[in-house]
Amino acid sequence: MNFDPRFAFALFAFGGLGSAGCDLPSGTGGRAIEFEMQLGAASKPGLPIGSFETSTGWKVELGEALVAIGPVYVHENPPPLAGLVAPRGKSLSGMLWDVVVPDAHAHAGDQHFDGGEVKGEWLDQRAFDVLDPGGVRIGPVPGTEGRARSLSIRLDPPRASIGGDGAALHGHHAYVIGVAEKDGLVIPFEGGLDIEEEGTKRSVDGIPLDVSLGDGTIVGIVIHPSAWFNGAHFDRLTEKNAAGRFVITPESQVRTAWFLGARSFSAFSAETRGAQ
Repeated sequence: MNFDPRFAFALFAFGGLGSAGCDLPSGTGGRAIEFEMQLGAASKPGLPIGSFETSTGWKVELGEALVAIGPVYVHENPPPLAGLVAPRGKSLSGMLWDVVVPDAHAHAGDQHFDGGEVKGEWLDQRAFDVLDPGGVRIGPVPGTEGRARSLSIRLDPPRASIGGDGAALHGHHAYVIGVAEKDGLVIPFEGGLDIEEEGTKRSVDGIPLDVSLGDGTIVGIVIHPSAWFNGAHFDRLTEKNAAGRFVITPESQVRTAWFLGARSFSAFSAETRGAQ
């Protein structure tokens, strides 16, 4: 199965990509298994990870970008929008992200999600360096054999036991340093994102997935940093820190755009393949 090149996932360079859900038979299963989980990031065509242009016309280059990921739950039920029929020549996931759920304007907390049986769960947490082209391979993850149709990802504050470089998060859910440029105006910026513990704000539910889980199946979570600041207006930042960077303060418009974007469907996708 061919994948949209926008979702290029360097972490899978060691083997061919494929949608295991389309190639393997489905079934309720029930046998206890262990599968692999991976974290990676997508880049825009022709650009390194962390370089993109926003819908507001800003060209952004991230120099540092980390996010606390986990736990992650794999569900048997599809997302609420999975019943829609994709246009000919376009994948369902592409339709969901590009048309139904545009960047930084919707998130899974806006609608009810019933994931059904949990087919697998990774209960740890990782400070993931989004700019790492190699990604991170984690596992084994305990699960139940059978078809899985969606993911839920928790965006919690960093724990004391977090894996990776937790100190680089500076106590936040996510942290970035970067430069934004538009019409000759250059804005160096820095800041952290904190998500309130309110309702489902810290959970992104119903991320599309289609895989028949078995021993050794690989489930890859792809983060799209271009979604984080898609609606941002960097010229509205006013405070500078000692390093001369404009600070993303909690009350700023850029923080609001980041808050929406980091929790949107467009910020995540899933790629899978069978056992090696």
